Amino acid sequence: MPHYQVATIDRPENWTPECLDDVPLELRGPVEVLCESDDLFAAVDRAMEYNESDEAARRGRWAAVVEPGVAGRFWPAARLCTPIAYRAVPIDWPEGWEPNTPLDVPNCVWQAREQPGGESLDYAQAEATVLALNRQCMIHPGAAWHVVVATENEPTSRTVSYDPAGTETTTEFRNSHVVRPEGGGHGDCSHCPAAVVSCDNPDCSAQPQTIAARHSRAFGAASEAANT
Repeated sequence: MPHYQVATIDRPENWTPECLDDVPLELRGPVEVLCESDDLFAAVDRAMEYNESDEAARRGRWAAVVEPGVAGRFWPAARLCTPIAYRAVPIDWPEGWEPNTPLDVPNCVWQAREQPGGESLDYAQAEATVLALNRQCMIHPGAAWHVVVATENEPTSRTVSYDPAGTETTTEFRNSHVVRPEGGGHGDCSHCPAAVVSCDNPDCSAQPQTIAARHSRAFGAASEAANT
C-alpha cells in the first residue's frame, strides 16, 4: 500500500498554477516535508490547504504530494503524485445493489478493475458529470452506474517491449482510486446474491487499483496511445 508525503518546493517566479494541486514543470526542491499519510486524498487536501495559505505565499513555497522511495521522472527518490486527474467512469451495475443517492458508490467497486478513459476533468466537473449521469440511471435503470476515478500523476512503473514487426510498445502503470463523494454512501446491498461476503473492509477500500496505458509506435512514426 502506498505511503504519501506532502513536500514543499520553491515556487517558480511568474508561474501561475491551473489548480491548487498543480505542479510546475520546473521543480526546485523538495525543501521540507509537511506531513505523511497513507490516505492519498488526505495528503492532497493538506497540500491544497497549504498552497492557498499566507505562509506559502510569504515563503514562496508550493506543496506537492509524492510517494517516497519510488523513483520518479523528476526526482530519483520520490514519485510525483499530483496533480490528480479525475474522470467520470462507467461501471457494471452490481447485481442486487440499489443506490440511495446519485453519488453512492457500491462497496464492491473498490475491488473492481474498471479502466478510466475519456477526458480528464477537475474534481468538481467529474462529480457533476457523475451526478447528472446517475440521476438518469436512477430514473431509467440499466446495466451501468458511474463513479469518479482519481489517477495519480507519475506512473509507478514502466516497461518497453518490441515485436518482430518493429513496433515499440511502452506500458505505464498508474495508481487509480475510486472516490466516494461527500454526501454519497454505499447504497443498499441487502439483495446482493453475495451478501455473505464482506466487502466493506476499510483496508480493502483504501487499496488503489492499477491501470495500464499502452503507447505503441513503429520506428520513425508518431506515437499512438491507447488505454487498456
